Amino acid sequence: MLYSGKGRFGRLLLATVSAAALMGAVGSVQAQEATDTNLADRIERMERELQALKAELRKASEKAQAATAKAEAAQQQADSAAQKVTQVSQVSPIEKLPDTQWHLAGYMATGLVVSNSPDQEDTFVSGQFNPMFHFQYKDLVLFESEAEIAVEESGETEFELEYSQANIFLNDNATLVVGKFLSPVGEFQERLHPAWINRLADKPAGFGHDGLQPATDVGVQLRGGVPVGKSVLTYVVGVGNGPRMNTEGGVVLEGFGSDDNSNKSIMGRIGFLPVPYIEVGASFLTAKVSGLDGTVVDANTPAPTNADFTLWGVDANYTRGAWDLRFEYLNGKRDSIFSALPLEEEGLAAAAIRAQSGGDEEAVPADTEVAFLPDLNMEAWYAQAAYRLAGITDRPVLKNFEPVVRYSEFHIKGLDELREEAAENRFDIGLNYWLAPSIVVHSSVQWRDFAAVGRETERRFQLKFGYGF
Repeated sequence: MLYSGKGRFGRLLLATVSAAALMGAVGSVQAQEATDTNLADRIERMERELQALKAELRKASEKAQAATAKAEAAQQQADSAAQKVTQVSQVSPIEKLPDTQWHLAGYMATGLVVSNSPDQEDTFVSGQFNPMFHFQYKDLVLFESEAEIAVEESGETEFELEYSQANIFLNDNATLVVGKFLSPVGEFQERLHPAWINRLADKPAGFGHDGLQPATDVGVQLRGGVPVGKSVLTYVVGVGNGPRMNTEGGVVLEGFGSDDNSNKSIMGRIGFLPVPYIEVGASFLTAKVSGLDGTVVDANTPAPTNADFTLWGVDANYTRGAWDLRFEYLNGKRDSIFSALPLEEEGLAAAAIRAQSGGDEEAVPADTEVAFLPDLNMEAWYAQAAYRLAGITDRPVLKNFEPVVRYSEFHIKGLDELREEAAENRFDIGLNYWLAPSIVVHSSVQWRDFAAVGRETERRFQLKFGYGF
């Protein structure tokens, strides 16, 4: 019985030990499996990190290659430029650019005028051709000249020399100009009068023929510009032959080839550009015009030899983007003077002057009369606004239109005949179409109110084609 008991105990012990051994083996296998799983995760994570590192290395290599290629290209450009410099330096004088170069520019215009005035026929405006020639010698001298070829009302061809001047470049801030030049007084005549630059078909009142703004002068001027911080100050100062007085007592502000007195005109303009698209300016002119030279009206009244003429003005413009805004004002005065006016019959005053001069026929020509001309005061101004529709649309056709409006006045006091002939107020509404940057079609309606009593308001429709080249 004891042996059998020990047998059961032994078998129980053996089973227990076997179970424990089996459980230990199972735990060992599970632990090994866990260890293997962790190791696989680590290996997978390391492979991902390795792939990411390879990608970064690849990108760095590509950037390095691109930088190397760029550096090589830059070096090639530098070598090419250096080679060109070497080639230019080795070129013989015959193969270099010529010392003298020339350039042809200019503009043309033609148009149509339709008026409701009985004194104005509906007519095509004569064609106008203004070639400009430029000849430059190195960086020392630039000669430029403009001629005007036009058809007169009579059908004859008119040829005029608008200006002809030599520009001597003294330095970056000063240029000496000699010859016949466009007047620097004001802004319109010197910068805006060409048909393709002017925003309307004609000029403002008082700024054209027989107006107040000087057209040209013959003499010398010094002009240039000086930087003032980020701004620019421009200047012009000149001396010329000056204006003359016509037979009506008005002042002719044209460039004459000779001076009819010993007094010269002095003129100038100062402009300030705080920013490139805004400019304000002030200008002046002072001169003397001749009346009767060395004669007397009676024993107690000597005739003035000359009369002072003074002119001053201000101007401003804003040209940025699609906007073109301008304003200009001129004020001129000719002092009182005695003048010899042509008559059909000789006047008593002229006879008296010749008698006092010992019968000298040259003192006062026959068929003239001495007249006293009081102070002559003239005033002209205009304001103008234009806007290119390209500022609000990029449509191919619509963007080329440009509405424009301008109001101008020309006042004259002291000479009734001249006042009735030339003084007026103008109001223009126009629409331009730009075929190209220097090719434009002007269309406008103009109302003209005259100072002459009994002269009714004239309404004009104007169409003009202008081409600058």
